[in-house]
Amino acid sequence: MDAVRALDPRVRIGVAAVAVLLVIGGVLAFALSSSAPPTPVAVASPTPEPPATPARVRSTPVGTPAPRPATFVHAEDSIHVSPVPAPRSSPTAEPSLWRLEGYMIDESGNPIENVCVVIGPVPCAQYSPHTDERGHWFLDIAAAGSQTVPLAYDFYFEYPGRQTIWLRLTPTGSIIFNAVMKRT
Repeated sequence: MDAVRALDPRVRIGVAAVAVLLVIGGVLAFALSSSAPPTPVAVASPTPEPPATPARVRSTPVGTPAPRPATFVHAEDSIHVSPVPAPRSSPTAEPSLWRLEGYMIDESGNPIENVCVVIGPVPCAQYSPHTDERGHWFLDIAAAGSQTVPLAYDFYFEYPGRQTIWLRLTPTGSIIFNAVMKRT
């Protein structure tokens, strides 16, 4: 007993903790080893697989791009439009950008608001550019330098109930493209 008292108090606390754990472990081992009747185990039977859901023809989701046309229109196919004066002006393009812009009108020359302007083969999305109340649209792209290979852009203009217009551009500066969107 004197040998235990001679030990550092921290060592004595550690020895006491180990002794308590050994006693608790022994009690648990004894309690678990008592013979209890075996518990029946349920055997899982295979669940029959439900029948497949019949295939349904789905309508094309809104904003799905139109099928690629055999031909595109070009910037030279732009028509003359006398736009309605803007209630607010569009921001001016920065000097290092080229502005691609124009107007979408109906057969009577009235502007079509909310035409989706899409670049590439992706669908029209919530944040895609759209025409304003005057039918005006614009996009600013980086101006190509003299050492840059010119890039071709595929655009399409989409509006429900109107003919989709496909435009292929290889800009060498700012471009204006106006078009009539005919009823389908």
